Amino acid sequence: MALDGLAVPLLTLFDDDGRVDAGKNARLTRRMCDAHADHVFALGTMGEFPSLSFEERGQLLEAVIESVGWHTDAWVGCGAPSTGQAVAFANQAEEAGAAALVVLPPYYLVPTEAAIERYYRAIHEAVRLPMLAYNIPTHVGYALAPALVHRLARDGVLAGVKDTSESMDSVEGFLRGRPDGFVVLPGDDALVPEAVARGAAGGIMGSANVVPKLAVEVVHAARSGDAARRAALAESLTALLAALQAGPFPSTAKHLLARLTGLGVGYRSPYDPLTPEEAQRVDAALASAEPKLKPYR
Repeated sequence: MALDGLAVPLLTLFDDDGRVDAGKNARLTRRMCDAHADHVFALGTMGEFPSLSFEERGQLLEAVIESVGWHTDAWVGCGAPSTGQAVAFANQAEEAGAAALVVLPPYYLVPTEAAIERYYRAIHEAVRLPMLAYNIPTHVGYALAPALVHRLARDGVLAGVKDTSESMDSVEGFLRGRPDGFVVLPGDDALVPEAVARGAAGGIMGSANVVPKLAVEVVHAARSGDAARRAALAESLTALLAALQAGPFPSTAKHLLARLTGLGVGYRSPYDPLTPEEAQRVDAALASAEPKLKPYR
């Protein structure tokens, strides 16, 4: 499938003992497919990927990839602090049936630009899947340079970039001078409509875990150029994001998902259930948002 449209960075759901729950993750995946998301994205930031072992990653990927519908495919996050780890994750994802990889640069320690380039080239040589770089400076510790990303794209290493920088300037930096066919996908939900209007190929929207049909409509309206529809949807999206931002990440998204769907979610420490005070604050924000979310429930 093309690397455009809506991708949903899936939450990872656990059982009552904090273990990966295959059934819950399969049901969440099917819910995204039923809403006609173009892609699901497992093991991203929203999926708490650093807390999963290699074996647990495999269990999760099996549950997700076996549950996608014909119109949806599965992307997998494969970044790691070392090249060897990232290559192992990429091989695992390819063997599980992933359609594409979304790859953080090496994080925690800050490598040289030449080392980052070698890292991406090594992953590309190890697998045959299309690969998107993942720019998220607040979590990695540094930003990917558009010039480096575009150079790797021209050499066939990268097919696109997920930009979660909270900055339209950053999105535009990846849009300007990009090679033909290179996709730019903002990972900040609020920026998606404007980014698509400026040339982005779609969006990677965490809020879709909670109200997937709204995210589908947001991306569709933005891509169709329907300004009036886009403005109306923006109000609903803003209300949902206010609820998502009323408590800690990613537990608030799980709390809202459970509230709106009844789906069991499960938590793994230290990303625990909301405290009573946090839950009260989030529920109040949800109550305010409900009238605008009702058409997409």
